Amino acid sequence: MDQISQPDQKILVTGASGFLGLHLCRTLLENGGEVHALSRSEPKISDTRLRWHKVDLTDAKATRKVITTIDAGLVYHLCSYAQGERDRALVLPTFRGELETTINVLLSVADTNCRRVVTAGSLEEPSPSEVPSSPYAAAKNASRAYAKMFHQLYQLPVVMTRIFMAYGPGQSAKKLIAHSVVSMLRGAPLRIASPGRKVDWIYVEDVVRGLLAAASAPGLEGKSVDLGSGALTQIRDVVGRIQRLIKPDARVEFGAIPARASELVRCADASATYSLTGWRPTISLDEGLTRTVDFYAQSVGKLDLSR
Repeated sequence: MDQISQPDQKILVTGASGFLGLHLCRTLLENGGEVHALSRSEPKISDTRLRWHKVDLTDAKATRKVITTIDAGLVYHLCSYAQGERDRALVLPTFRGELETTINVLLSVADTNCRRVVTAGSLEEPSPSEVPSSPYAAAKNASRAYAKMFHQLYQLPVVMTRIFMAYGPGQSAKKLIAHSVVSMLRGAPLRIASPGRKVDWIYVEDVVRGLLAAASAPGLEGKSVDLGSGALTQIRDVVGRIQRLIKPDARVEFGAIPARASELVRCADASATYSLTGWRPTISLDEGLTRTVDFYAQSVGKLDLSR
C-alpha cells in the first residue's frame, strides 16, 4: 500500500524555496502539518500557515540556533546547490552549498528530539567503483557518506533518498523539460545537447509522495531508497513528446550544444523502493509532460523561471 500520509508533528524543510521544497511544503500544509521552512529567500507560498525562517545553512551557529529552537520531529533536508556543470570554479561553491550545509544540519539535528531525517540525494552520485563526474556529484556523494556516519556513530535516524530526474510545474527554465516547454511556447529555437542520453524521469508530485513515504515507512533508518520511475527514456524522445503537445514543427537542433563530460546513465531500482516503503510512481511520463505543458501554457510571461 502506498504510504503518503504524514504524521501529525512539527516538520522542518530546508531548501524550502527551491523546486522540490515548494512542492513538498504545499503538500505538507495540505495535510495539516506544522511546517517550518528554512531558506535564504522566502518561499513563494501564499499559505500563511507556513512558518518561514531565513537562514544561511553554511553558517553553523545560525543553523544550530534555528534548528534546535524549532526542535522538529521530522526534518527534510532538501537544501542543494544543484549545478551539474564540470567547471572547476564550482568546486568550492558546491562544497559549501551541498556538503557544508549537510554537515551543519546533521550536527544541529543530532541535538534535537528529531525522530527522522530524510536527505535528498541525486542520480548523479557515483557508485562505489565510479569517480564523481562533477563537483556536484562529489559533494552529494560525500554528503551521503556523512549521513551514513551520523547514523552509525551517533544513531541519528536518517533516511537517504536518491532522486532521479525530477520535472514538473514551477521548475527553473534552466532544466531541460522546463526549458524545452518554455522555448516552444515562446516560439524560440531550441538547442539540445546529448539527445541520445537515456534518463530516468520522475514527475515532481511522485517525488513528493516518495519523500513522504521515506519519512513514514518503518525500519528505514540508515537505508537509502531510489525515487525514480524505473524506466529510461532518451532526451530526444522526451523533446519529441513535448513537440507533439505544443508545436510539432518547432525548431529543435539536436546535438547543437556540446555534451557534458562523463554523463551518467542510471535507472532507479523502483521495485526495491516499493518493497521498503510501499511507494511507487503513479504519473506516467506522458501525463506528467501534459501537466507541465498545461502549467507553463498558462504561466509563461508571468513567472520568475530563473531558480
